[in-house]
Amino acid sequence: MLVLNSFLNLTSDGVYVIDLSGRVLEVNKKFEELHGWSREEIVGKELPLTPLEWEKSMKVVERVLRGEQVTVFEAVKFAKNGSYFYADVTVSPVNNENGELVAFVVIERDITDKKHAEDRLRESEERYRVLVDCSPEPIVVSHDFKIVFANPATVKLMGADSPEMLVGQPVSRFIHAEDLAALPDFVDKLYKNGKASESVELRLIRFDGNIIHTEYRAVPIEFQGVRSVQLLFRDVTDRKKAESELAVKEKELGRVLKLSPEPIFLHQAGIITFVNDMGIKLLKGTKIEEFVGLPIIDFVCPSYHPIILKRMESVVQIDDYMEFIELKLKSMDGELIDVEAASVCVHKDIRKPVVQVVIRDLTERKKTEEMIRRSDKLSIAGELAAGVAHEIRNPLTSLKGFMQLLKSKNTDYVDIMLMEIDRISYIVNEFIGMAKPQALNFIKCDLRNLIDNVIIFMQPQALLFNVQMKVNVDPPILPLECEPNQIKQVYMNVLKNAIESMPQGGEVEITVYMKENGNIMTRIVDQGVGIPENRMERIGEPFFSLKESGTGLGLMVCHRIIEAHGGMITIRSVVNEGTTLEIELPSSMG
Repeated sequence: MLVLNSFLNLTSDGVYVIDLSGRVLEVNKKFEELHGWSREEIVGKELPLTPLEWEKSMKVVERVLRGEQVTVFEAVKFAKNGSYFYADVTVSPVNNENGELVAFVVIERDITDKKHAEDRLRESEERYRVLVDCSPEPIVVSHDFKIVFANPATVKLMGADSPEMLVGQPVSRFIHAEDLAALPDFVDKLYKNGKASESVELRLIRFDGNIIHTEYRAVPIEFQGVRSVQLLFRDVTDRKKAESELAVKEKELGRVLKLSPEPIFLHQAGIITFVNDMGIKLLKGTKIEEFVGLPIIDFVCPSYHPIILKRMESVVQIDDYMEFIELKLKSMDGELIDVEAASVCVHKDIRKPVVQVVIRDLTERKKTEEMIRRSDKLSIAGELAAGVAHEIRNPLTSLKGFMQLLKSKNTDYVDIMLMEIDRISYIVNEFIGMAKPQALNFIKCDLRNLIDNVIIFMQPQALLFNVQMKVNVDPPILPLECEPNQIKQVYMNVLKNAIESMPQGGEVEITVYMKENGNIMTRIVDQGVGIPENRMERIGEPFFSLKESGTGLGLMVCHRIIEAHGGMITIRSVVNEGTTLEIELPSSMG
């Protein structure tokens, strides 16, 4: 009996014994704890049951009396304080020595926590089911590559009539063949990692045979007690179509930009992202990689940086484009290029807006304007020269004659006066040569021979100044159609200037070569004193000269002769380093 009492009080289940009339014969400690009645309060009394409990108990007793074995049934038990708990109840009969039923042993196991957990799980599953069923995104559960669940959104996505058309089907039936091969490895990695995958693109085949583009994420789950994979899809067919159309348009736009006759740059926050072919050519690059990733400001003359930075800040804040302004760009070799530029924000991304800059090369226009300006000066000077020369020449002849008579009488200062009259006469002759319209007789000549003749003529003066003249000819040189005496006059004049610019001696290098456009280029480089930048613009103007005794008419005449031959003269100079003068003339084949 001691052992029995010890067992009853140590067990975690509530135990009580009742006779056939329902009186409590014994209870254990756990019973007292569960129901709130002490042993003294309950033993010898009928067990207090609600009508529902009493009715259910009678049915159990009837089953036991019929000889049935009642194992476990679930019941709601009420405590003394009116609270209740859930219990699994086991009822066992107690017989005397004669085999007669004399009592019942009732064992109650508290399953309240389990019931609450089951209720919470059931509620969670119900909420999950509602969420899955109402989800606008397709959700599929698969096991061993077979579909075991599909929500209504999946049914709609796949063009099915009901989930039953999908459930039980192999996953492979609905996956594009090119995407199917990677699926087994993907699932293996998913199980190994035990967590949701990254977003993956997948092409699905609908029941009507159409292919749709999707993105999905997969997560390993337990579904109905079986290890499975849940797939959450998103239909991106429209996005893919839009991306494809956008890619085509961007490709077309890229071709338009790339092949545009105007240089075009794209930049984000001042960093170059694209340069078209003309832009690369303008800045004397060879490939786009030389520019992408560099600040666009690196290719702008420093004096224009404040203007450009202000425009870069303003262009992203307006909806219109910014007007063309003139500025100077700096090419890969450091040469400054006259251009005008306009810009517009083509993509207003708040983080990195894309700005398009359209460039117009003003080099040729500037040259044309300079030629027109110079031509106007020459024309005005020529008209002036014609009038002045005729007015001066006649009295000048008389003055010179009388000076000769005075010289015969040894009059003082006559030599000085004659020298100045000779200078005036020289200037008048220059005027006449510049103003007098001449009928040019063009013939085909070998420019190398003309230059050689000029060098022979200029050699004494070169020796006087300790200057060496070096000629480099890059053959073949096509014949030049020109008036040879005038071309000689030009080369004599520019070589004379080059020699006189080096009073301490030096070298004049003369290079002749054919340009790609078929013109003949002559480059004459000296090592003289150079020309200050602030005086370059006036070079070639009448009566402007850097030499003390110069008139400025010689170079002016040279310009006029070269322009009459359809060519041009370009001068570049650095003080104390020297001057480069280029004469470009069309060949007879140009």
